[in-house]
Amino acid sequence: MARRRSRSRSRSRPRPRPRSAETEASEPITPLLEVDEIAERIETVLEYSPADETEVVWLEVRRGAARRQNKSVDLTLQPERTVLVRVLDLGRVGSFRTGASEVGQLSDAVRFAMAQSRVREPLPGLPHLPADLTPLVESTSLFDPEIAKMSPKKMRSWLLSLPARNHSLRTTWTHARVLVFNSRKVRRTVETTAIGFEIRTGRRPGAGHSLDASRQFHSLDAKTLIERAQSRHAAGEPAELPPGPLPVLLSPAATIELVDLLSQTSFSAKSYYDGTSFLREHINIQVFDRRFHLKDDGTDPRGLPFPFDLEGTPKHPVDLIRDGAPKTPTLDQRQAAVLGLPPTAHAIGGNNARAENLFLMPGTDSTEDLLAAASDGLFVGWLDHVECSEPKRVGFRARARGVRLIQHGKLGAGVPDFIWEDSLLRVFSALAGLGADTSRRLGADGYSGGISAPPVALSSVTPKR
Repeated sequence: MARRRSRSRSRSRPRPRPRSAETEASEPITPLLEVDEIAERIETVLEYSPADETEVVWLEVRRGAARRQNKSVDLTLQPERTVLVRVLDLGRVGSFRTGASEVGQLSDAVRFAMAQSRVREPLPGLPHLPADLTPLVESTSLFDPEIAKMSPKKMRSWLLSLPARNHSLRTTWTHARVLVFNSRKVRRTVETTAIGFEIRTGRRPGAGHSLDASRQFHSLDAKTLIERAQSRHAAGEPAELPPGPLPVLLSPAATIELVDLLSQTSFSAKSYYDGTSFLREHINIQVFDRRFHLKDDGTDPRGLPFPFDLEGTPKHPVDLIRDGAPKTPTLDQRQAAVLGLPPTAHAIGGNNARAENLFLMPGTDSTEDLLAAASDGLFVGWLDHVECSEPKRVGFRARARGVRLIQHGKLGAGVPDFIWEDSLLRVFSALAGLGADTSRRLGADGYSGGISAPPVALSSVTPKR
């Protein structure tokens, strides 16, 4: 049975019921707790904790989402809070998750974590909570006050001002404050914003699509994205889907979905530890095209940077795949010690680690080069319902959307959506082209990073109706 890829994270939090757009438009935005106030509460909890060592991770987030269909705009805006408490007591580790914010409630969370630790075995050789006091890489592109103060009324006005009749516009935005404090003097704080934008043009075969994301509102060029989606929209009557195998050109949005699947199913700490990842047998062995270079880098401003993981470890560039050869799974400090591998600063809370600032590095091929490489084949605008069916081979099943013929080096008529079943080990083993331009998509939590990828030409895909 196919295993559906989940976008849930171990840092997931209870979601308050969103108020209606009409109510939100007339009410002030619920303020987030200030960083200084949060820090003061955490310091008090650490000071009076009865555990040998204590760690508190505070995630304070406001999320907004909006969709415009013609002149109608649906909006939600909601605050969320998750506090992760981890303790080390008598060599045993325990953890507890809460949405509380008062010092007394957080002290109770410490006691609950200690109660959990008492039913666990001690961890020999790992006597402390992880701590890395390396100074953070400075970044000035993490926060935008315009996004932080974004109201539903202002977002509605902006969406309605865009020249996008008969199109579907979707945007999500976040304002987050993240703090990681522990008994070993780790004190990490960051305030971030992010916004993602997506447009779909038309409902018939060959619909247009584009997306991008940024930490700065002014960096998001919505009008250019709308024009790009319109240029990918096929006018006229659709054609028949030709039989395969065929060369295929994936848009950046479609490439991003496959990179996300590869990261989650093969490079997460959990998949490596439980043996479902192909990395167990293929570390430092070339299994992908030599041009395939996948890295994770929370310090690169070309993506959606984030300075540290949820253990407070500073982010740094990490090659996950270099010259087609897998190099390492993503690991936090404790998992790395257990597995005997170097840590990679990818803690996400809980017993897993995952890349959150992914880059599939671009190549040098122009749009014309890519269309020529996939001539007499298909263009795929985006992928829906991506599922992993066989983790060891990264077997997957997806529905290809926004599909058009490529004829004589140009986009032709639209054709019906098709089902695509394949293995990422095969798909990325021999690329027909790697584009120079990239697009970005927000990660699942909306604030800690995202994925950047170029268009990719594949030599052989067999579509299924």
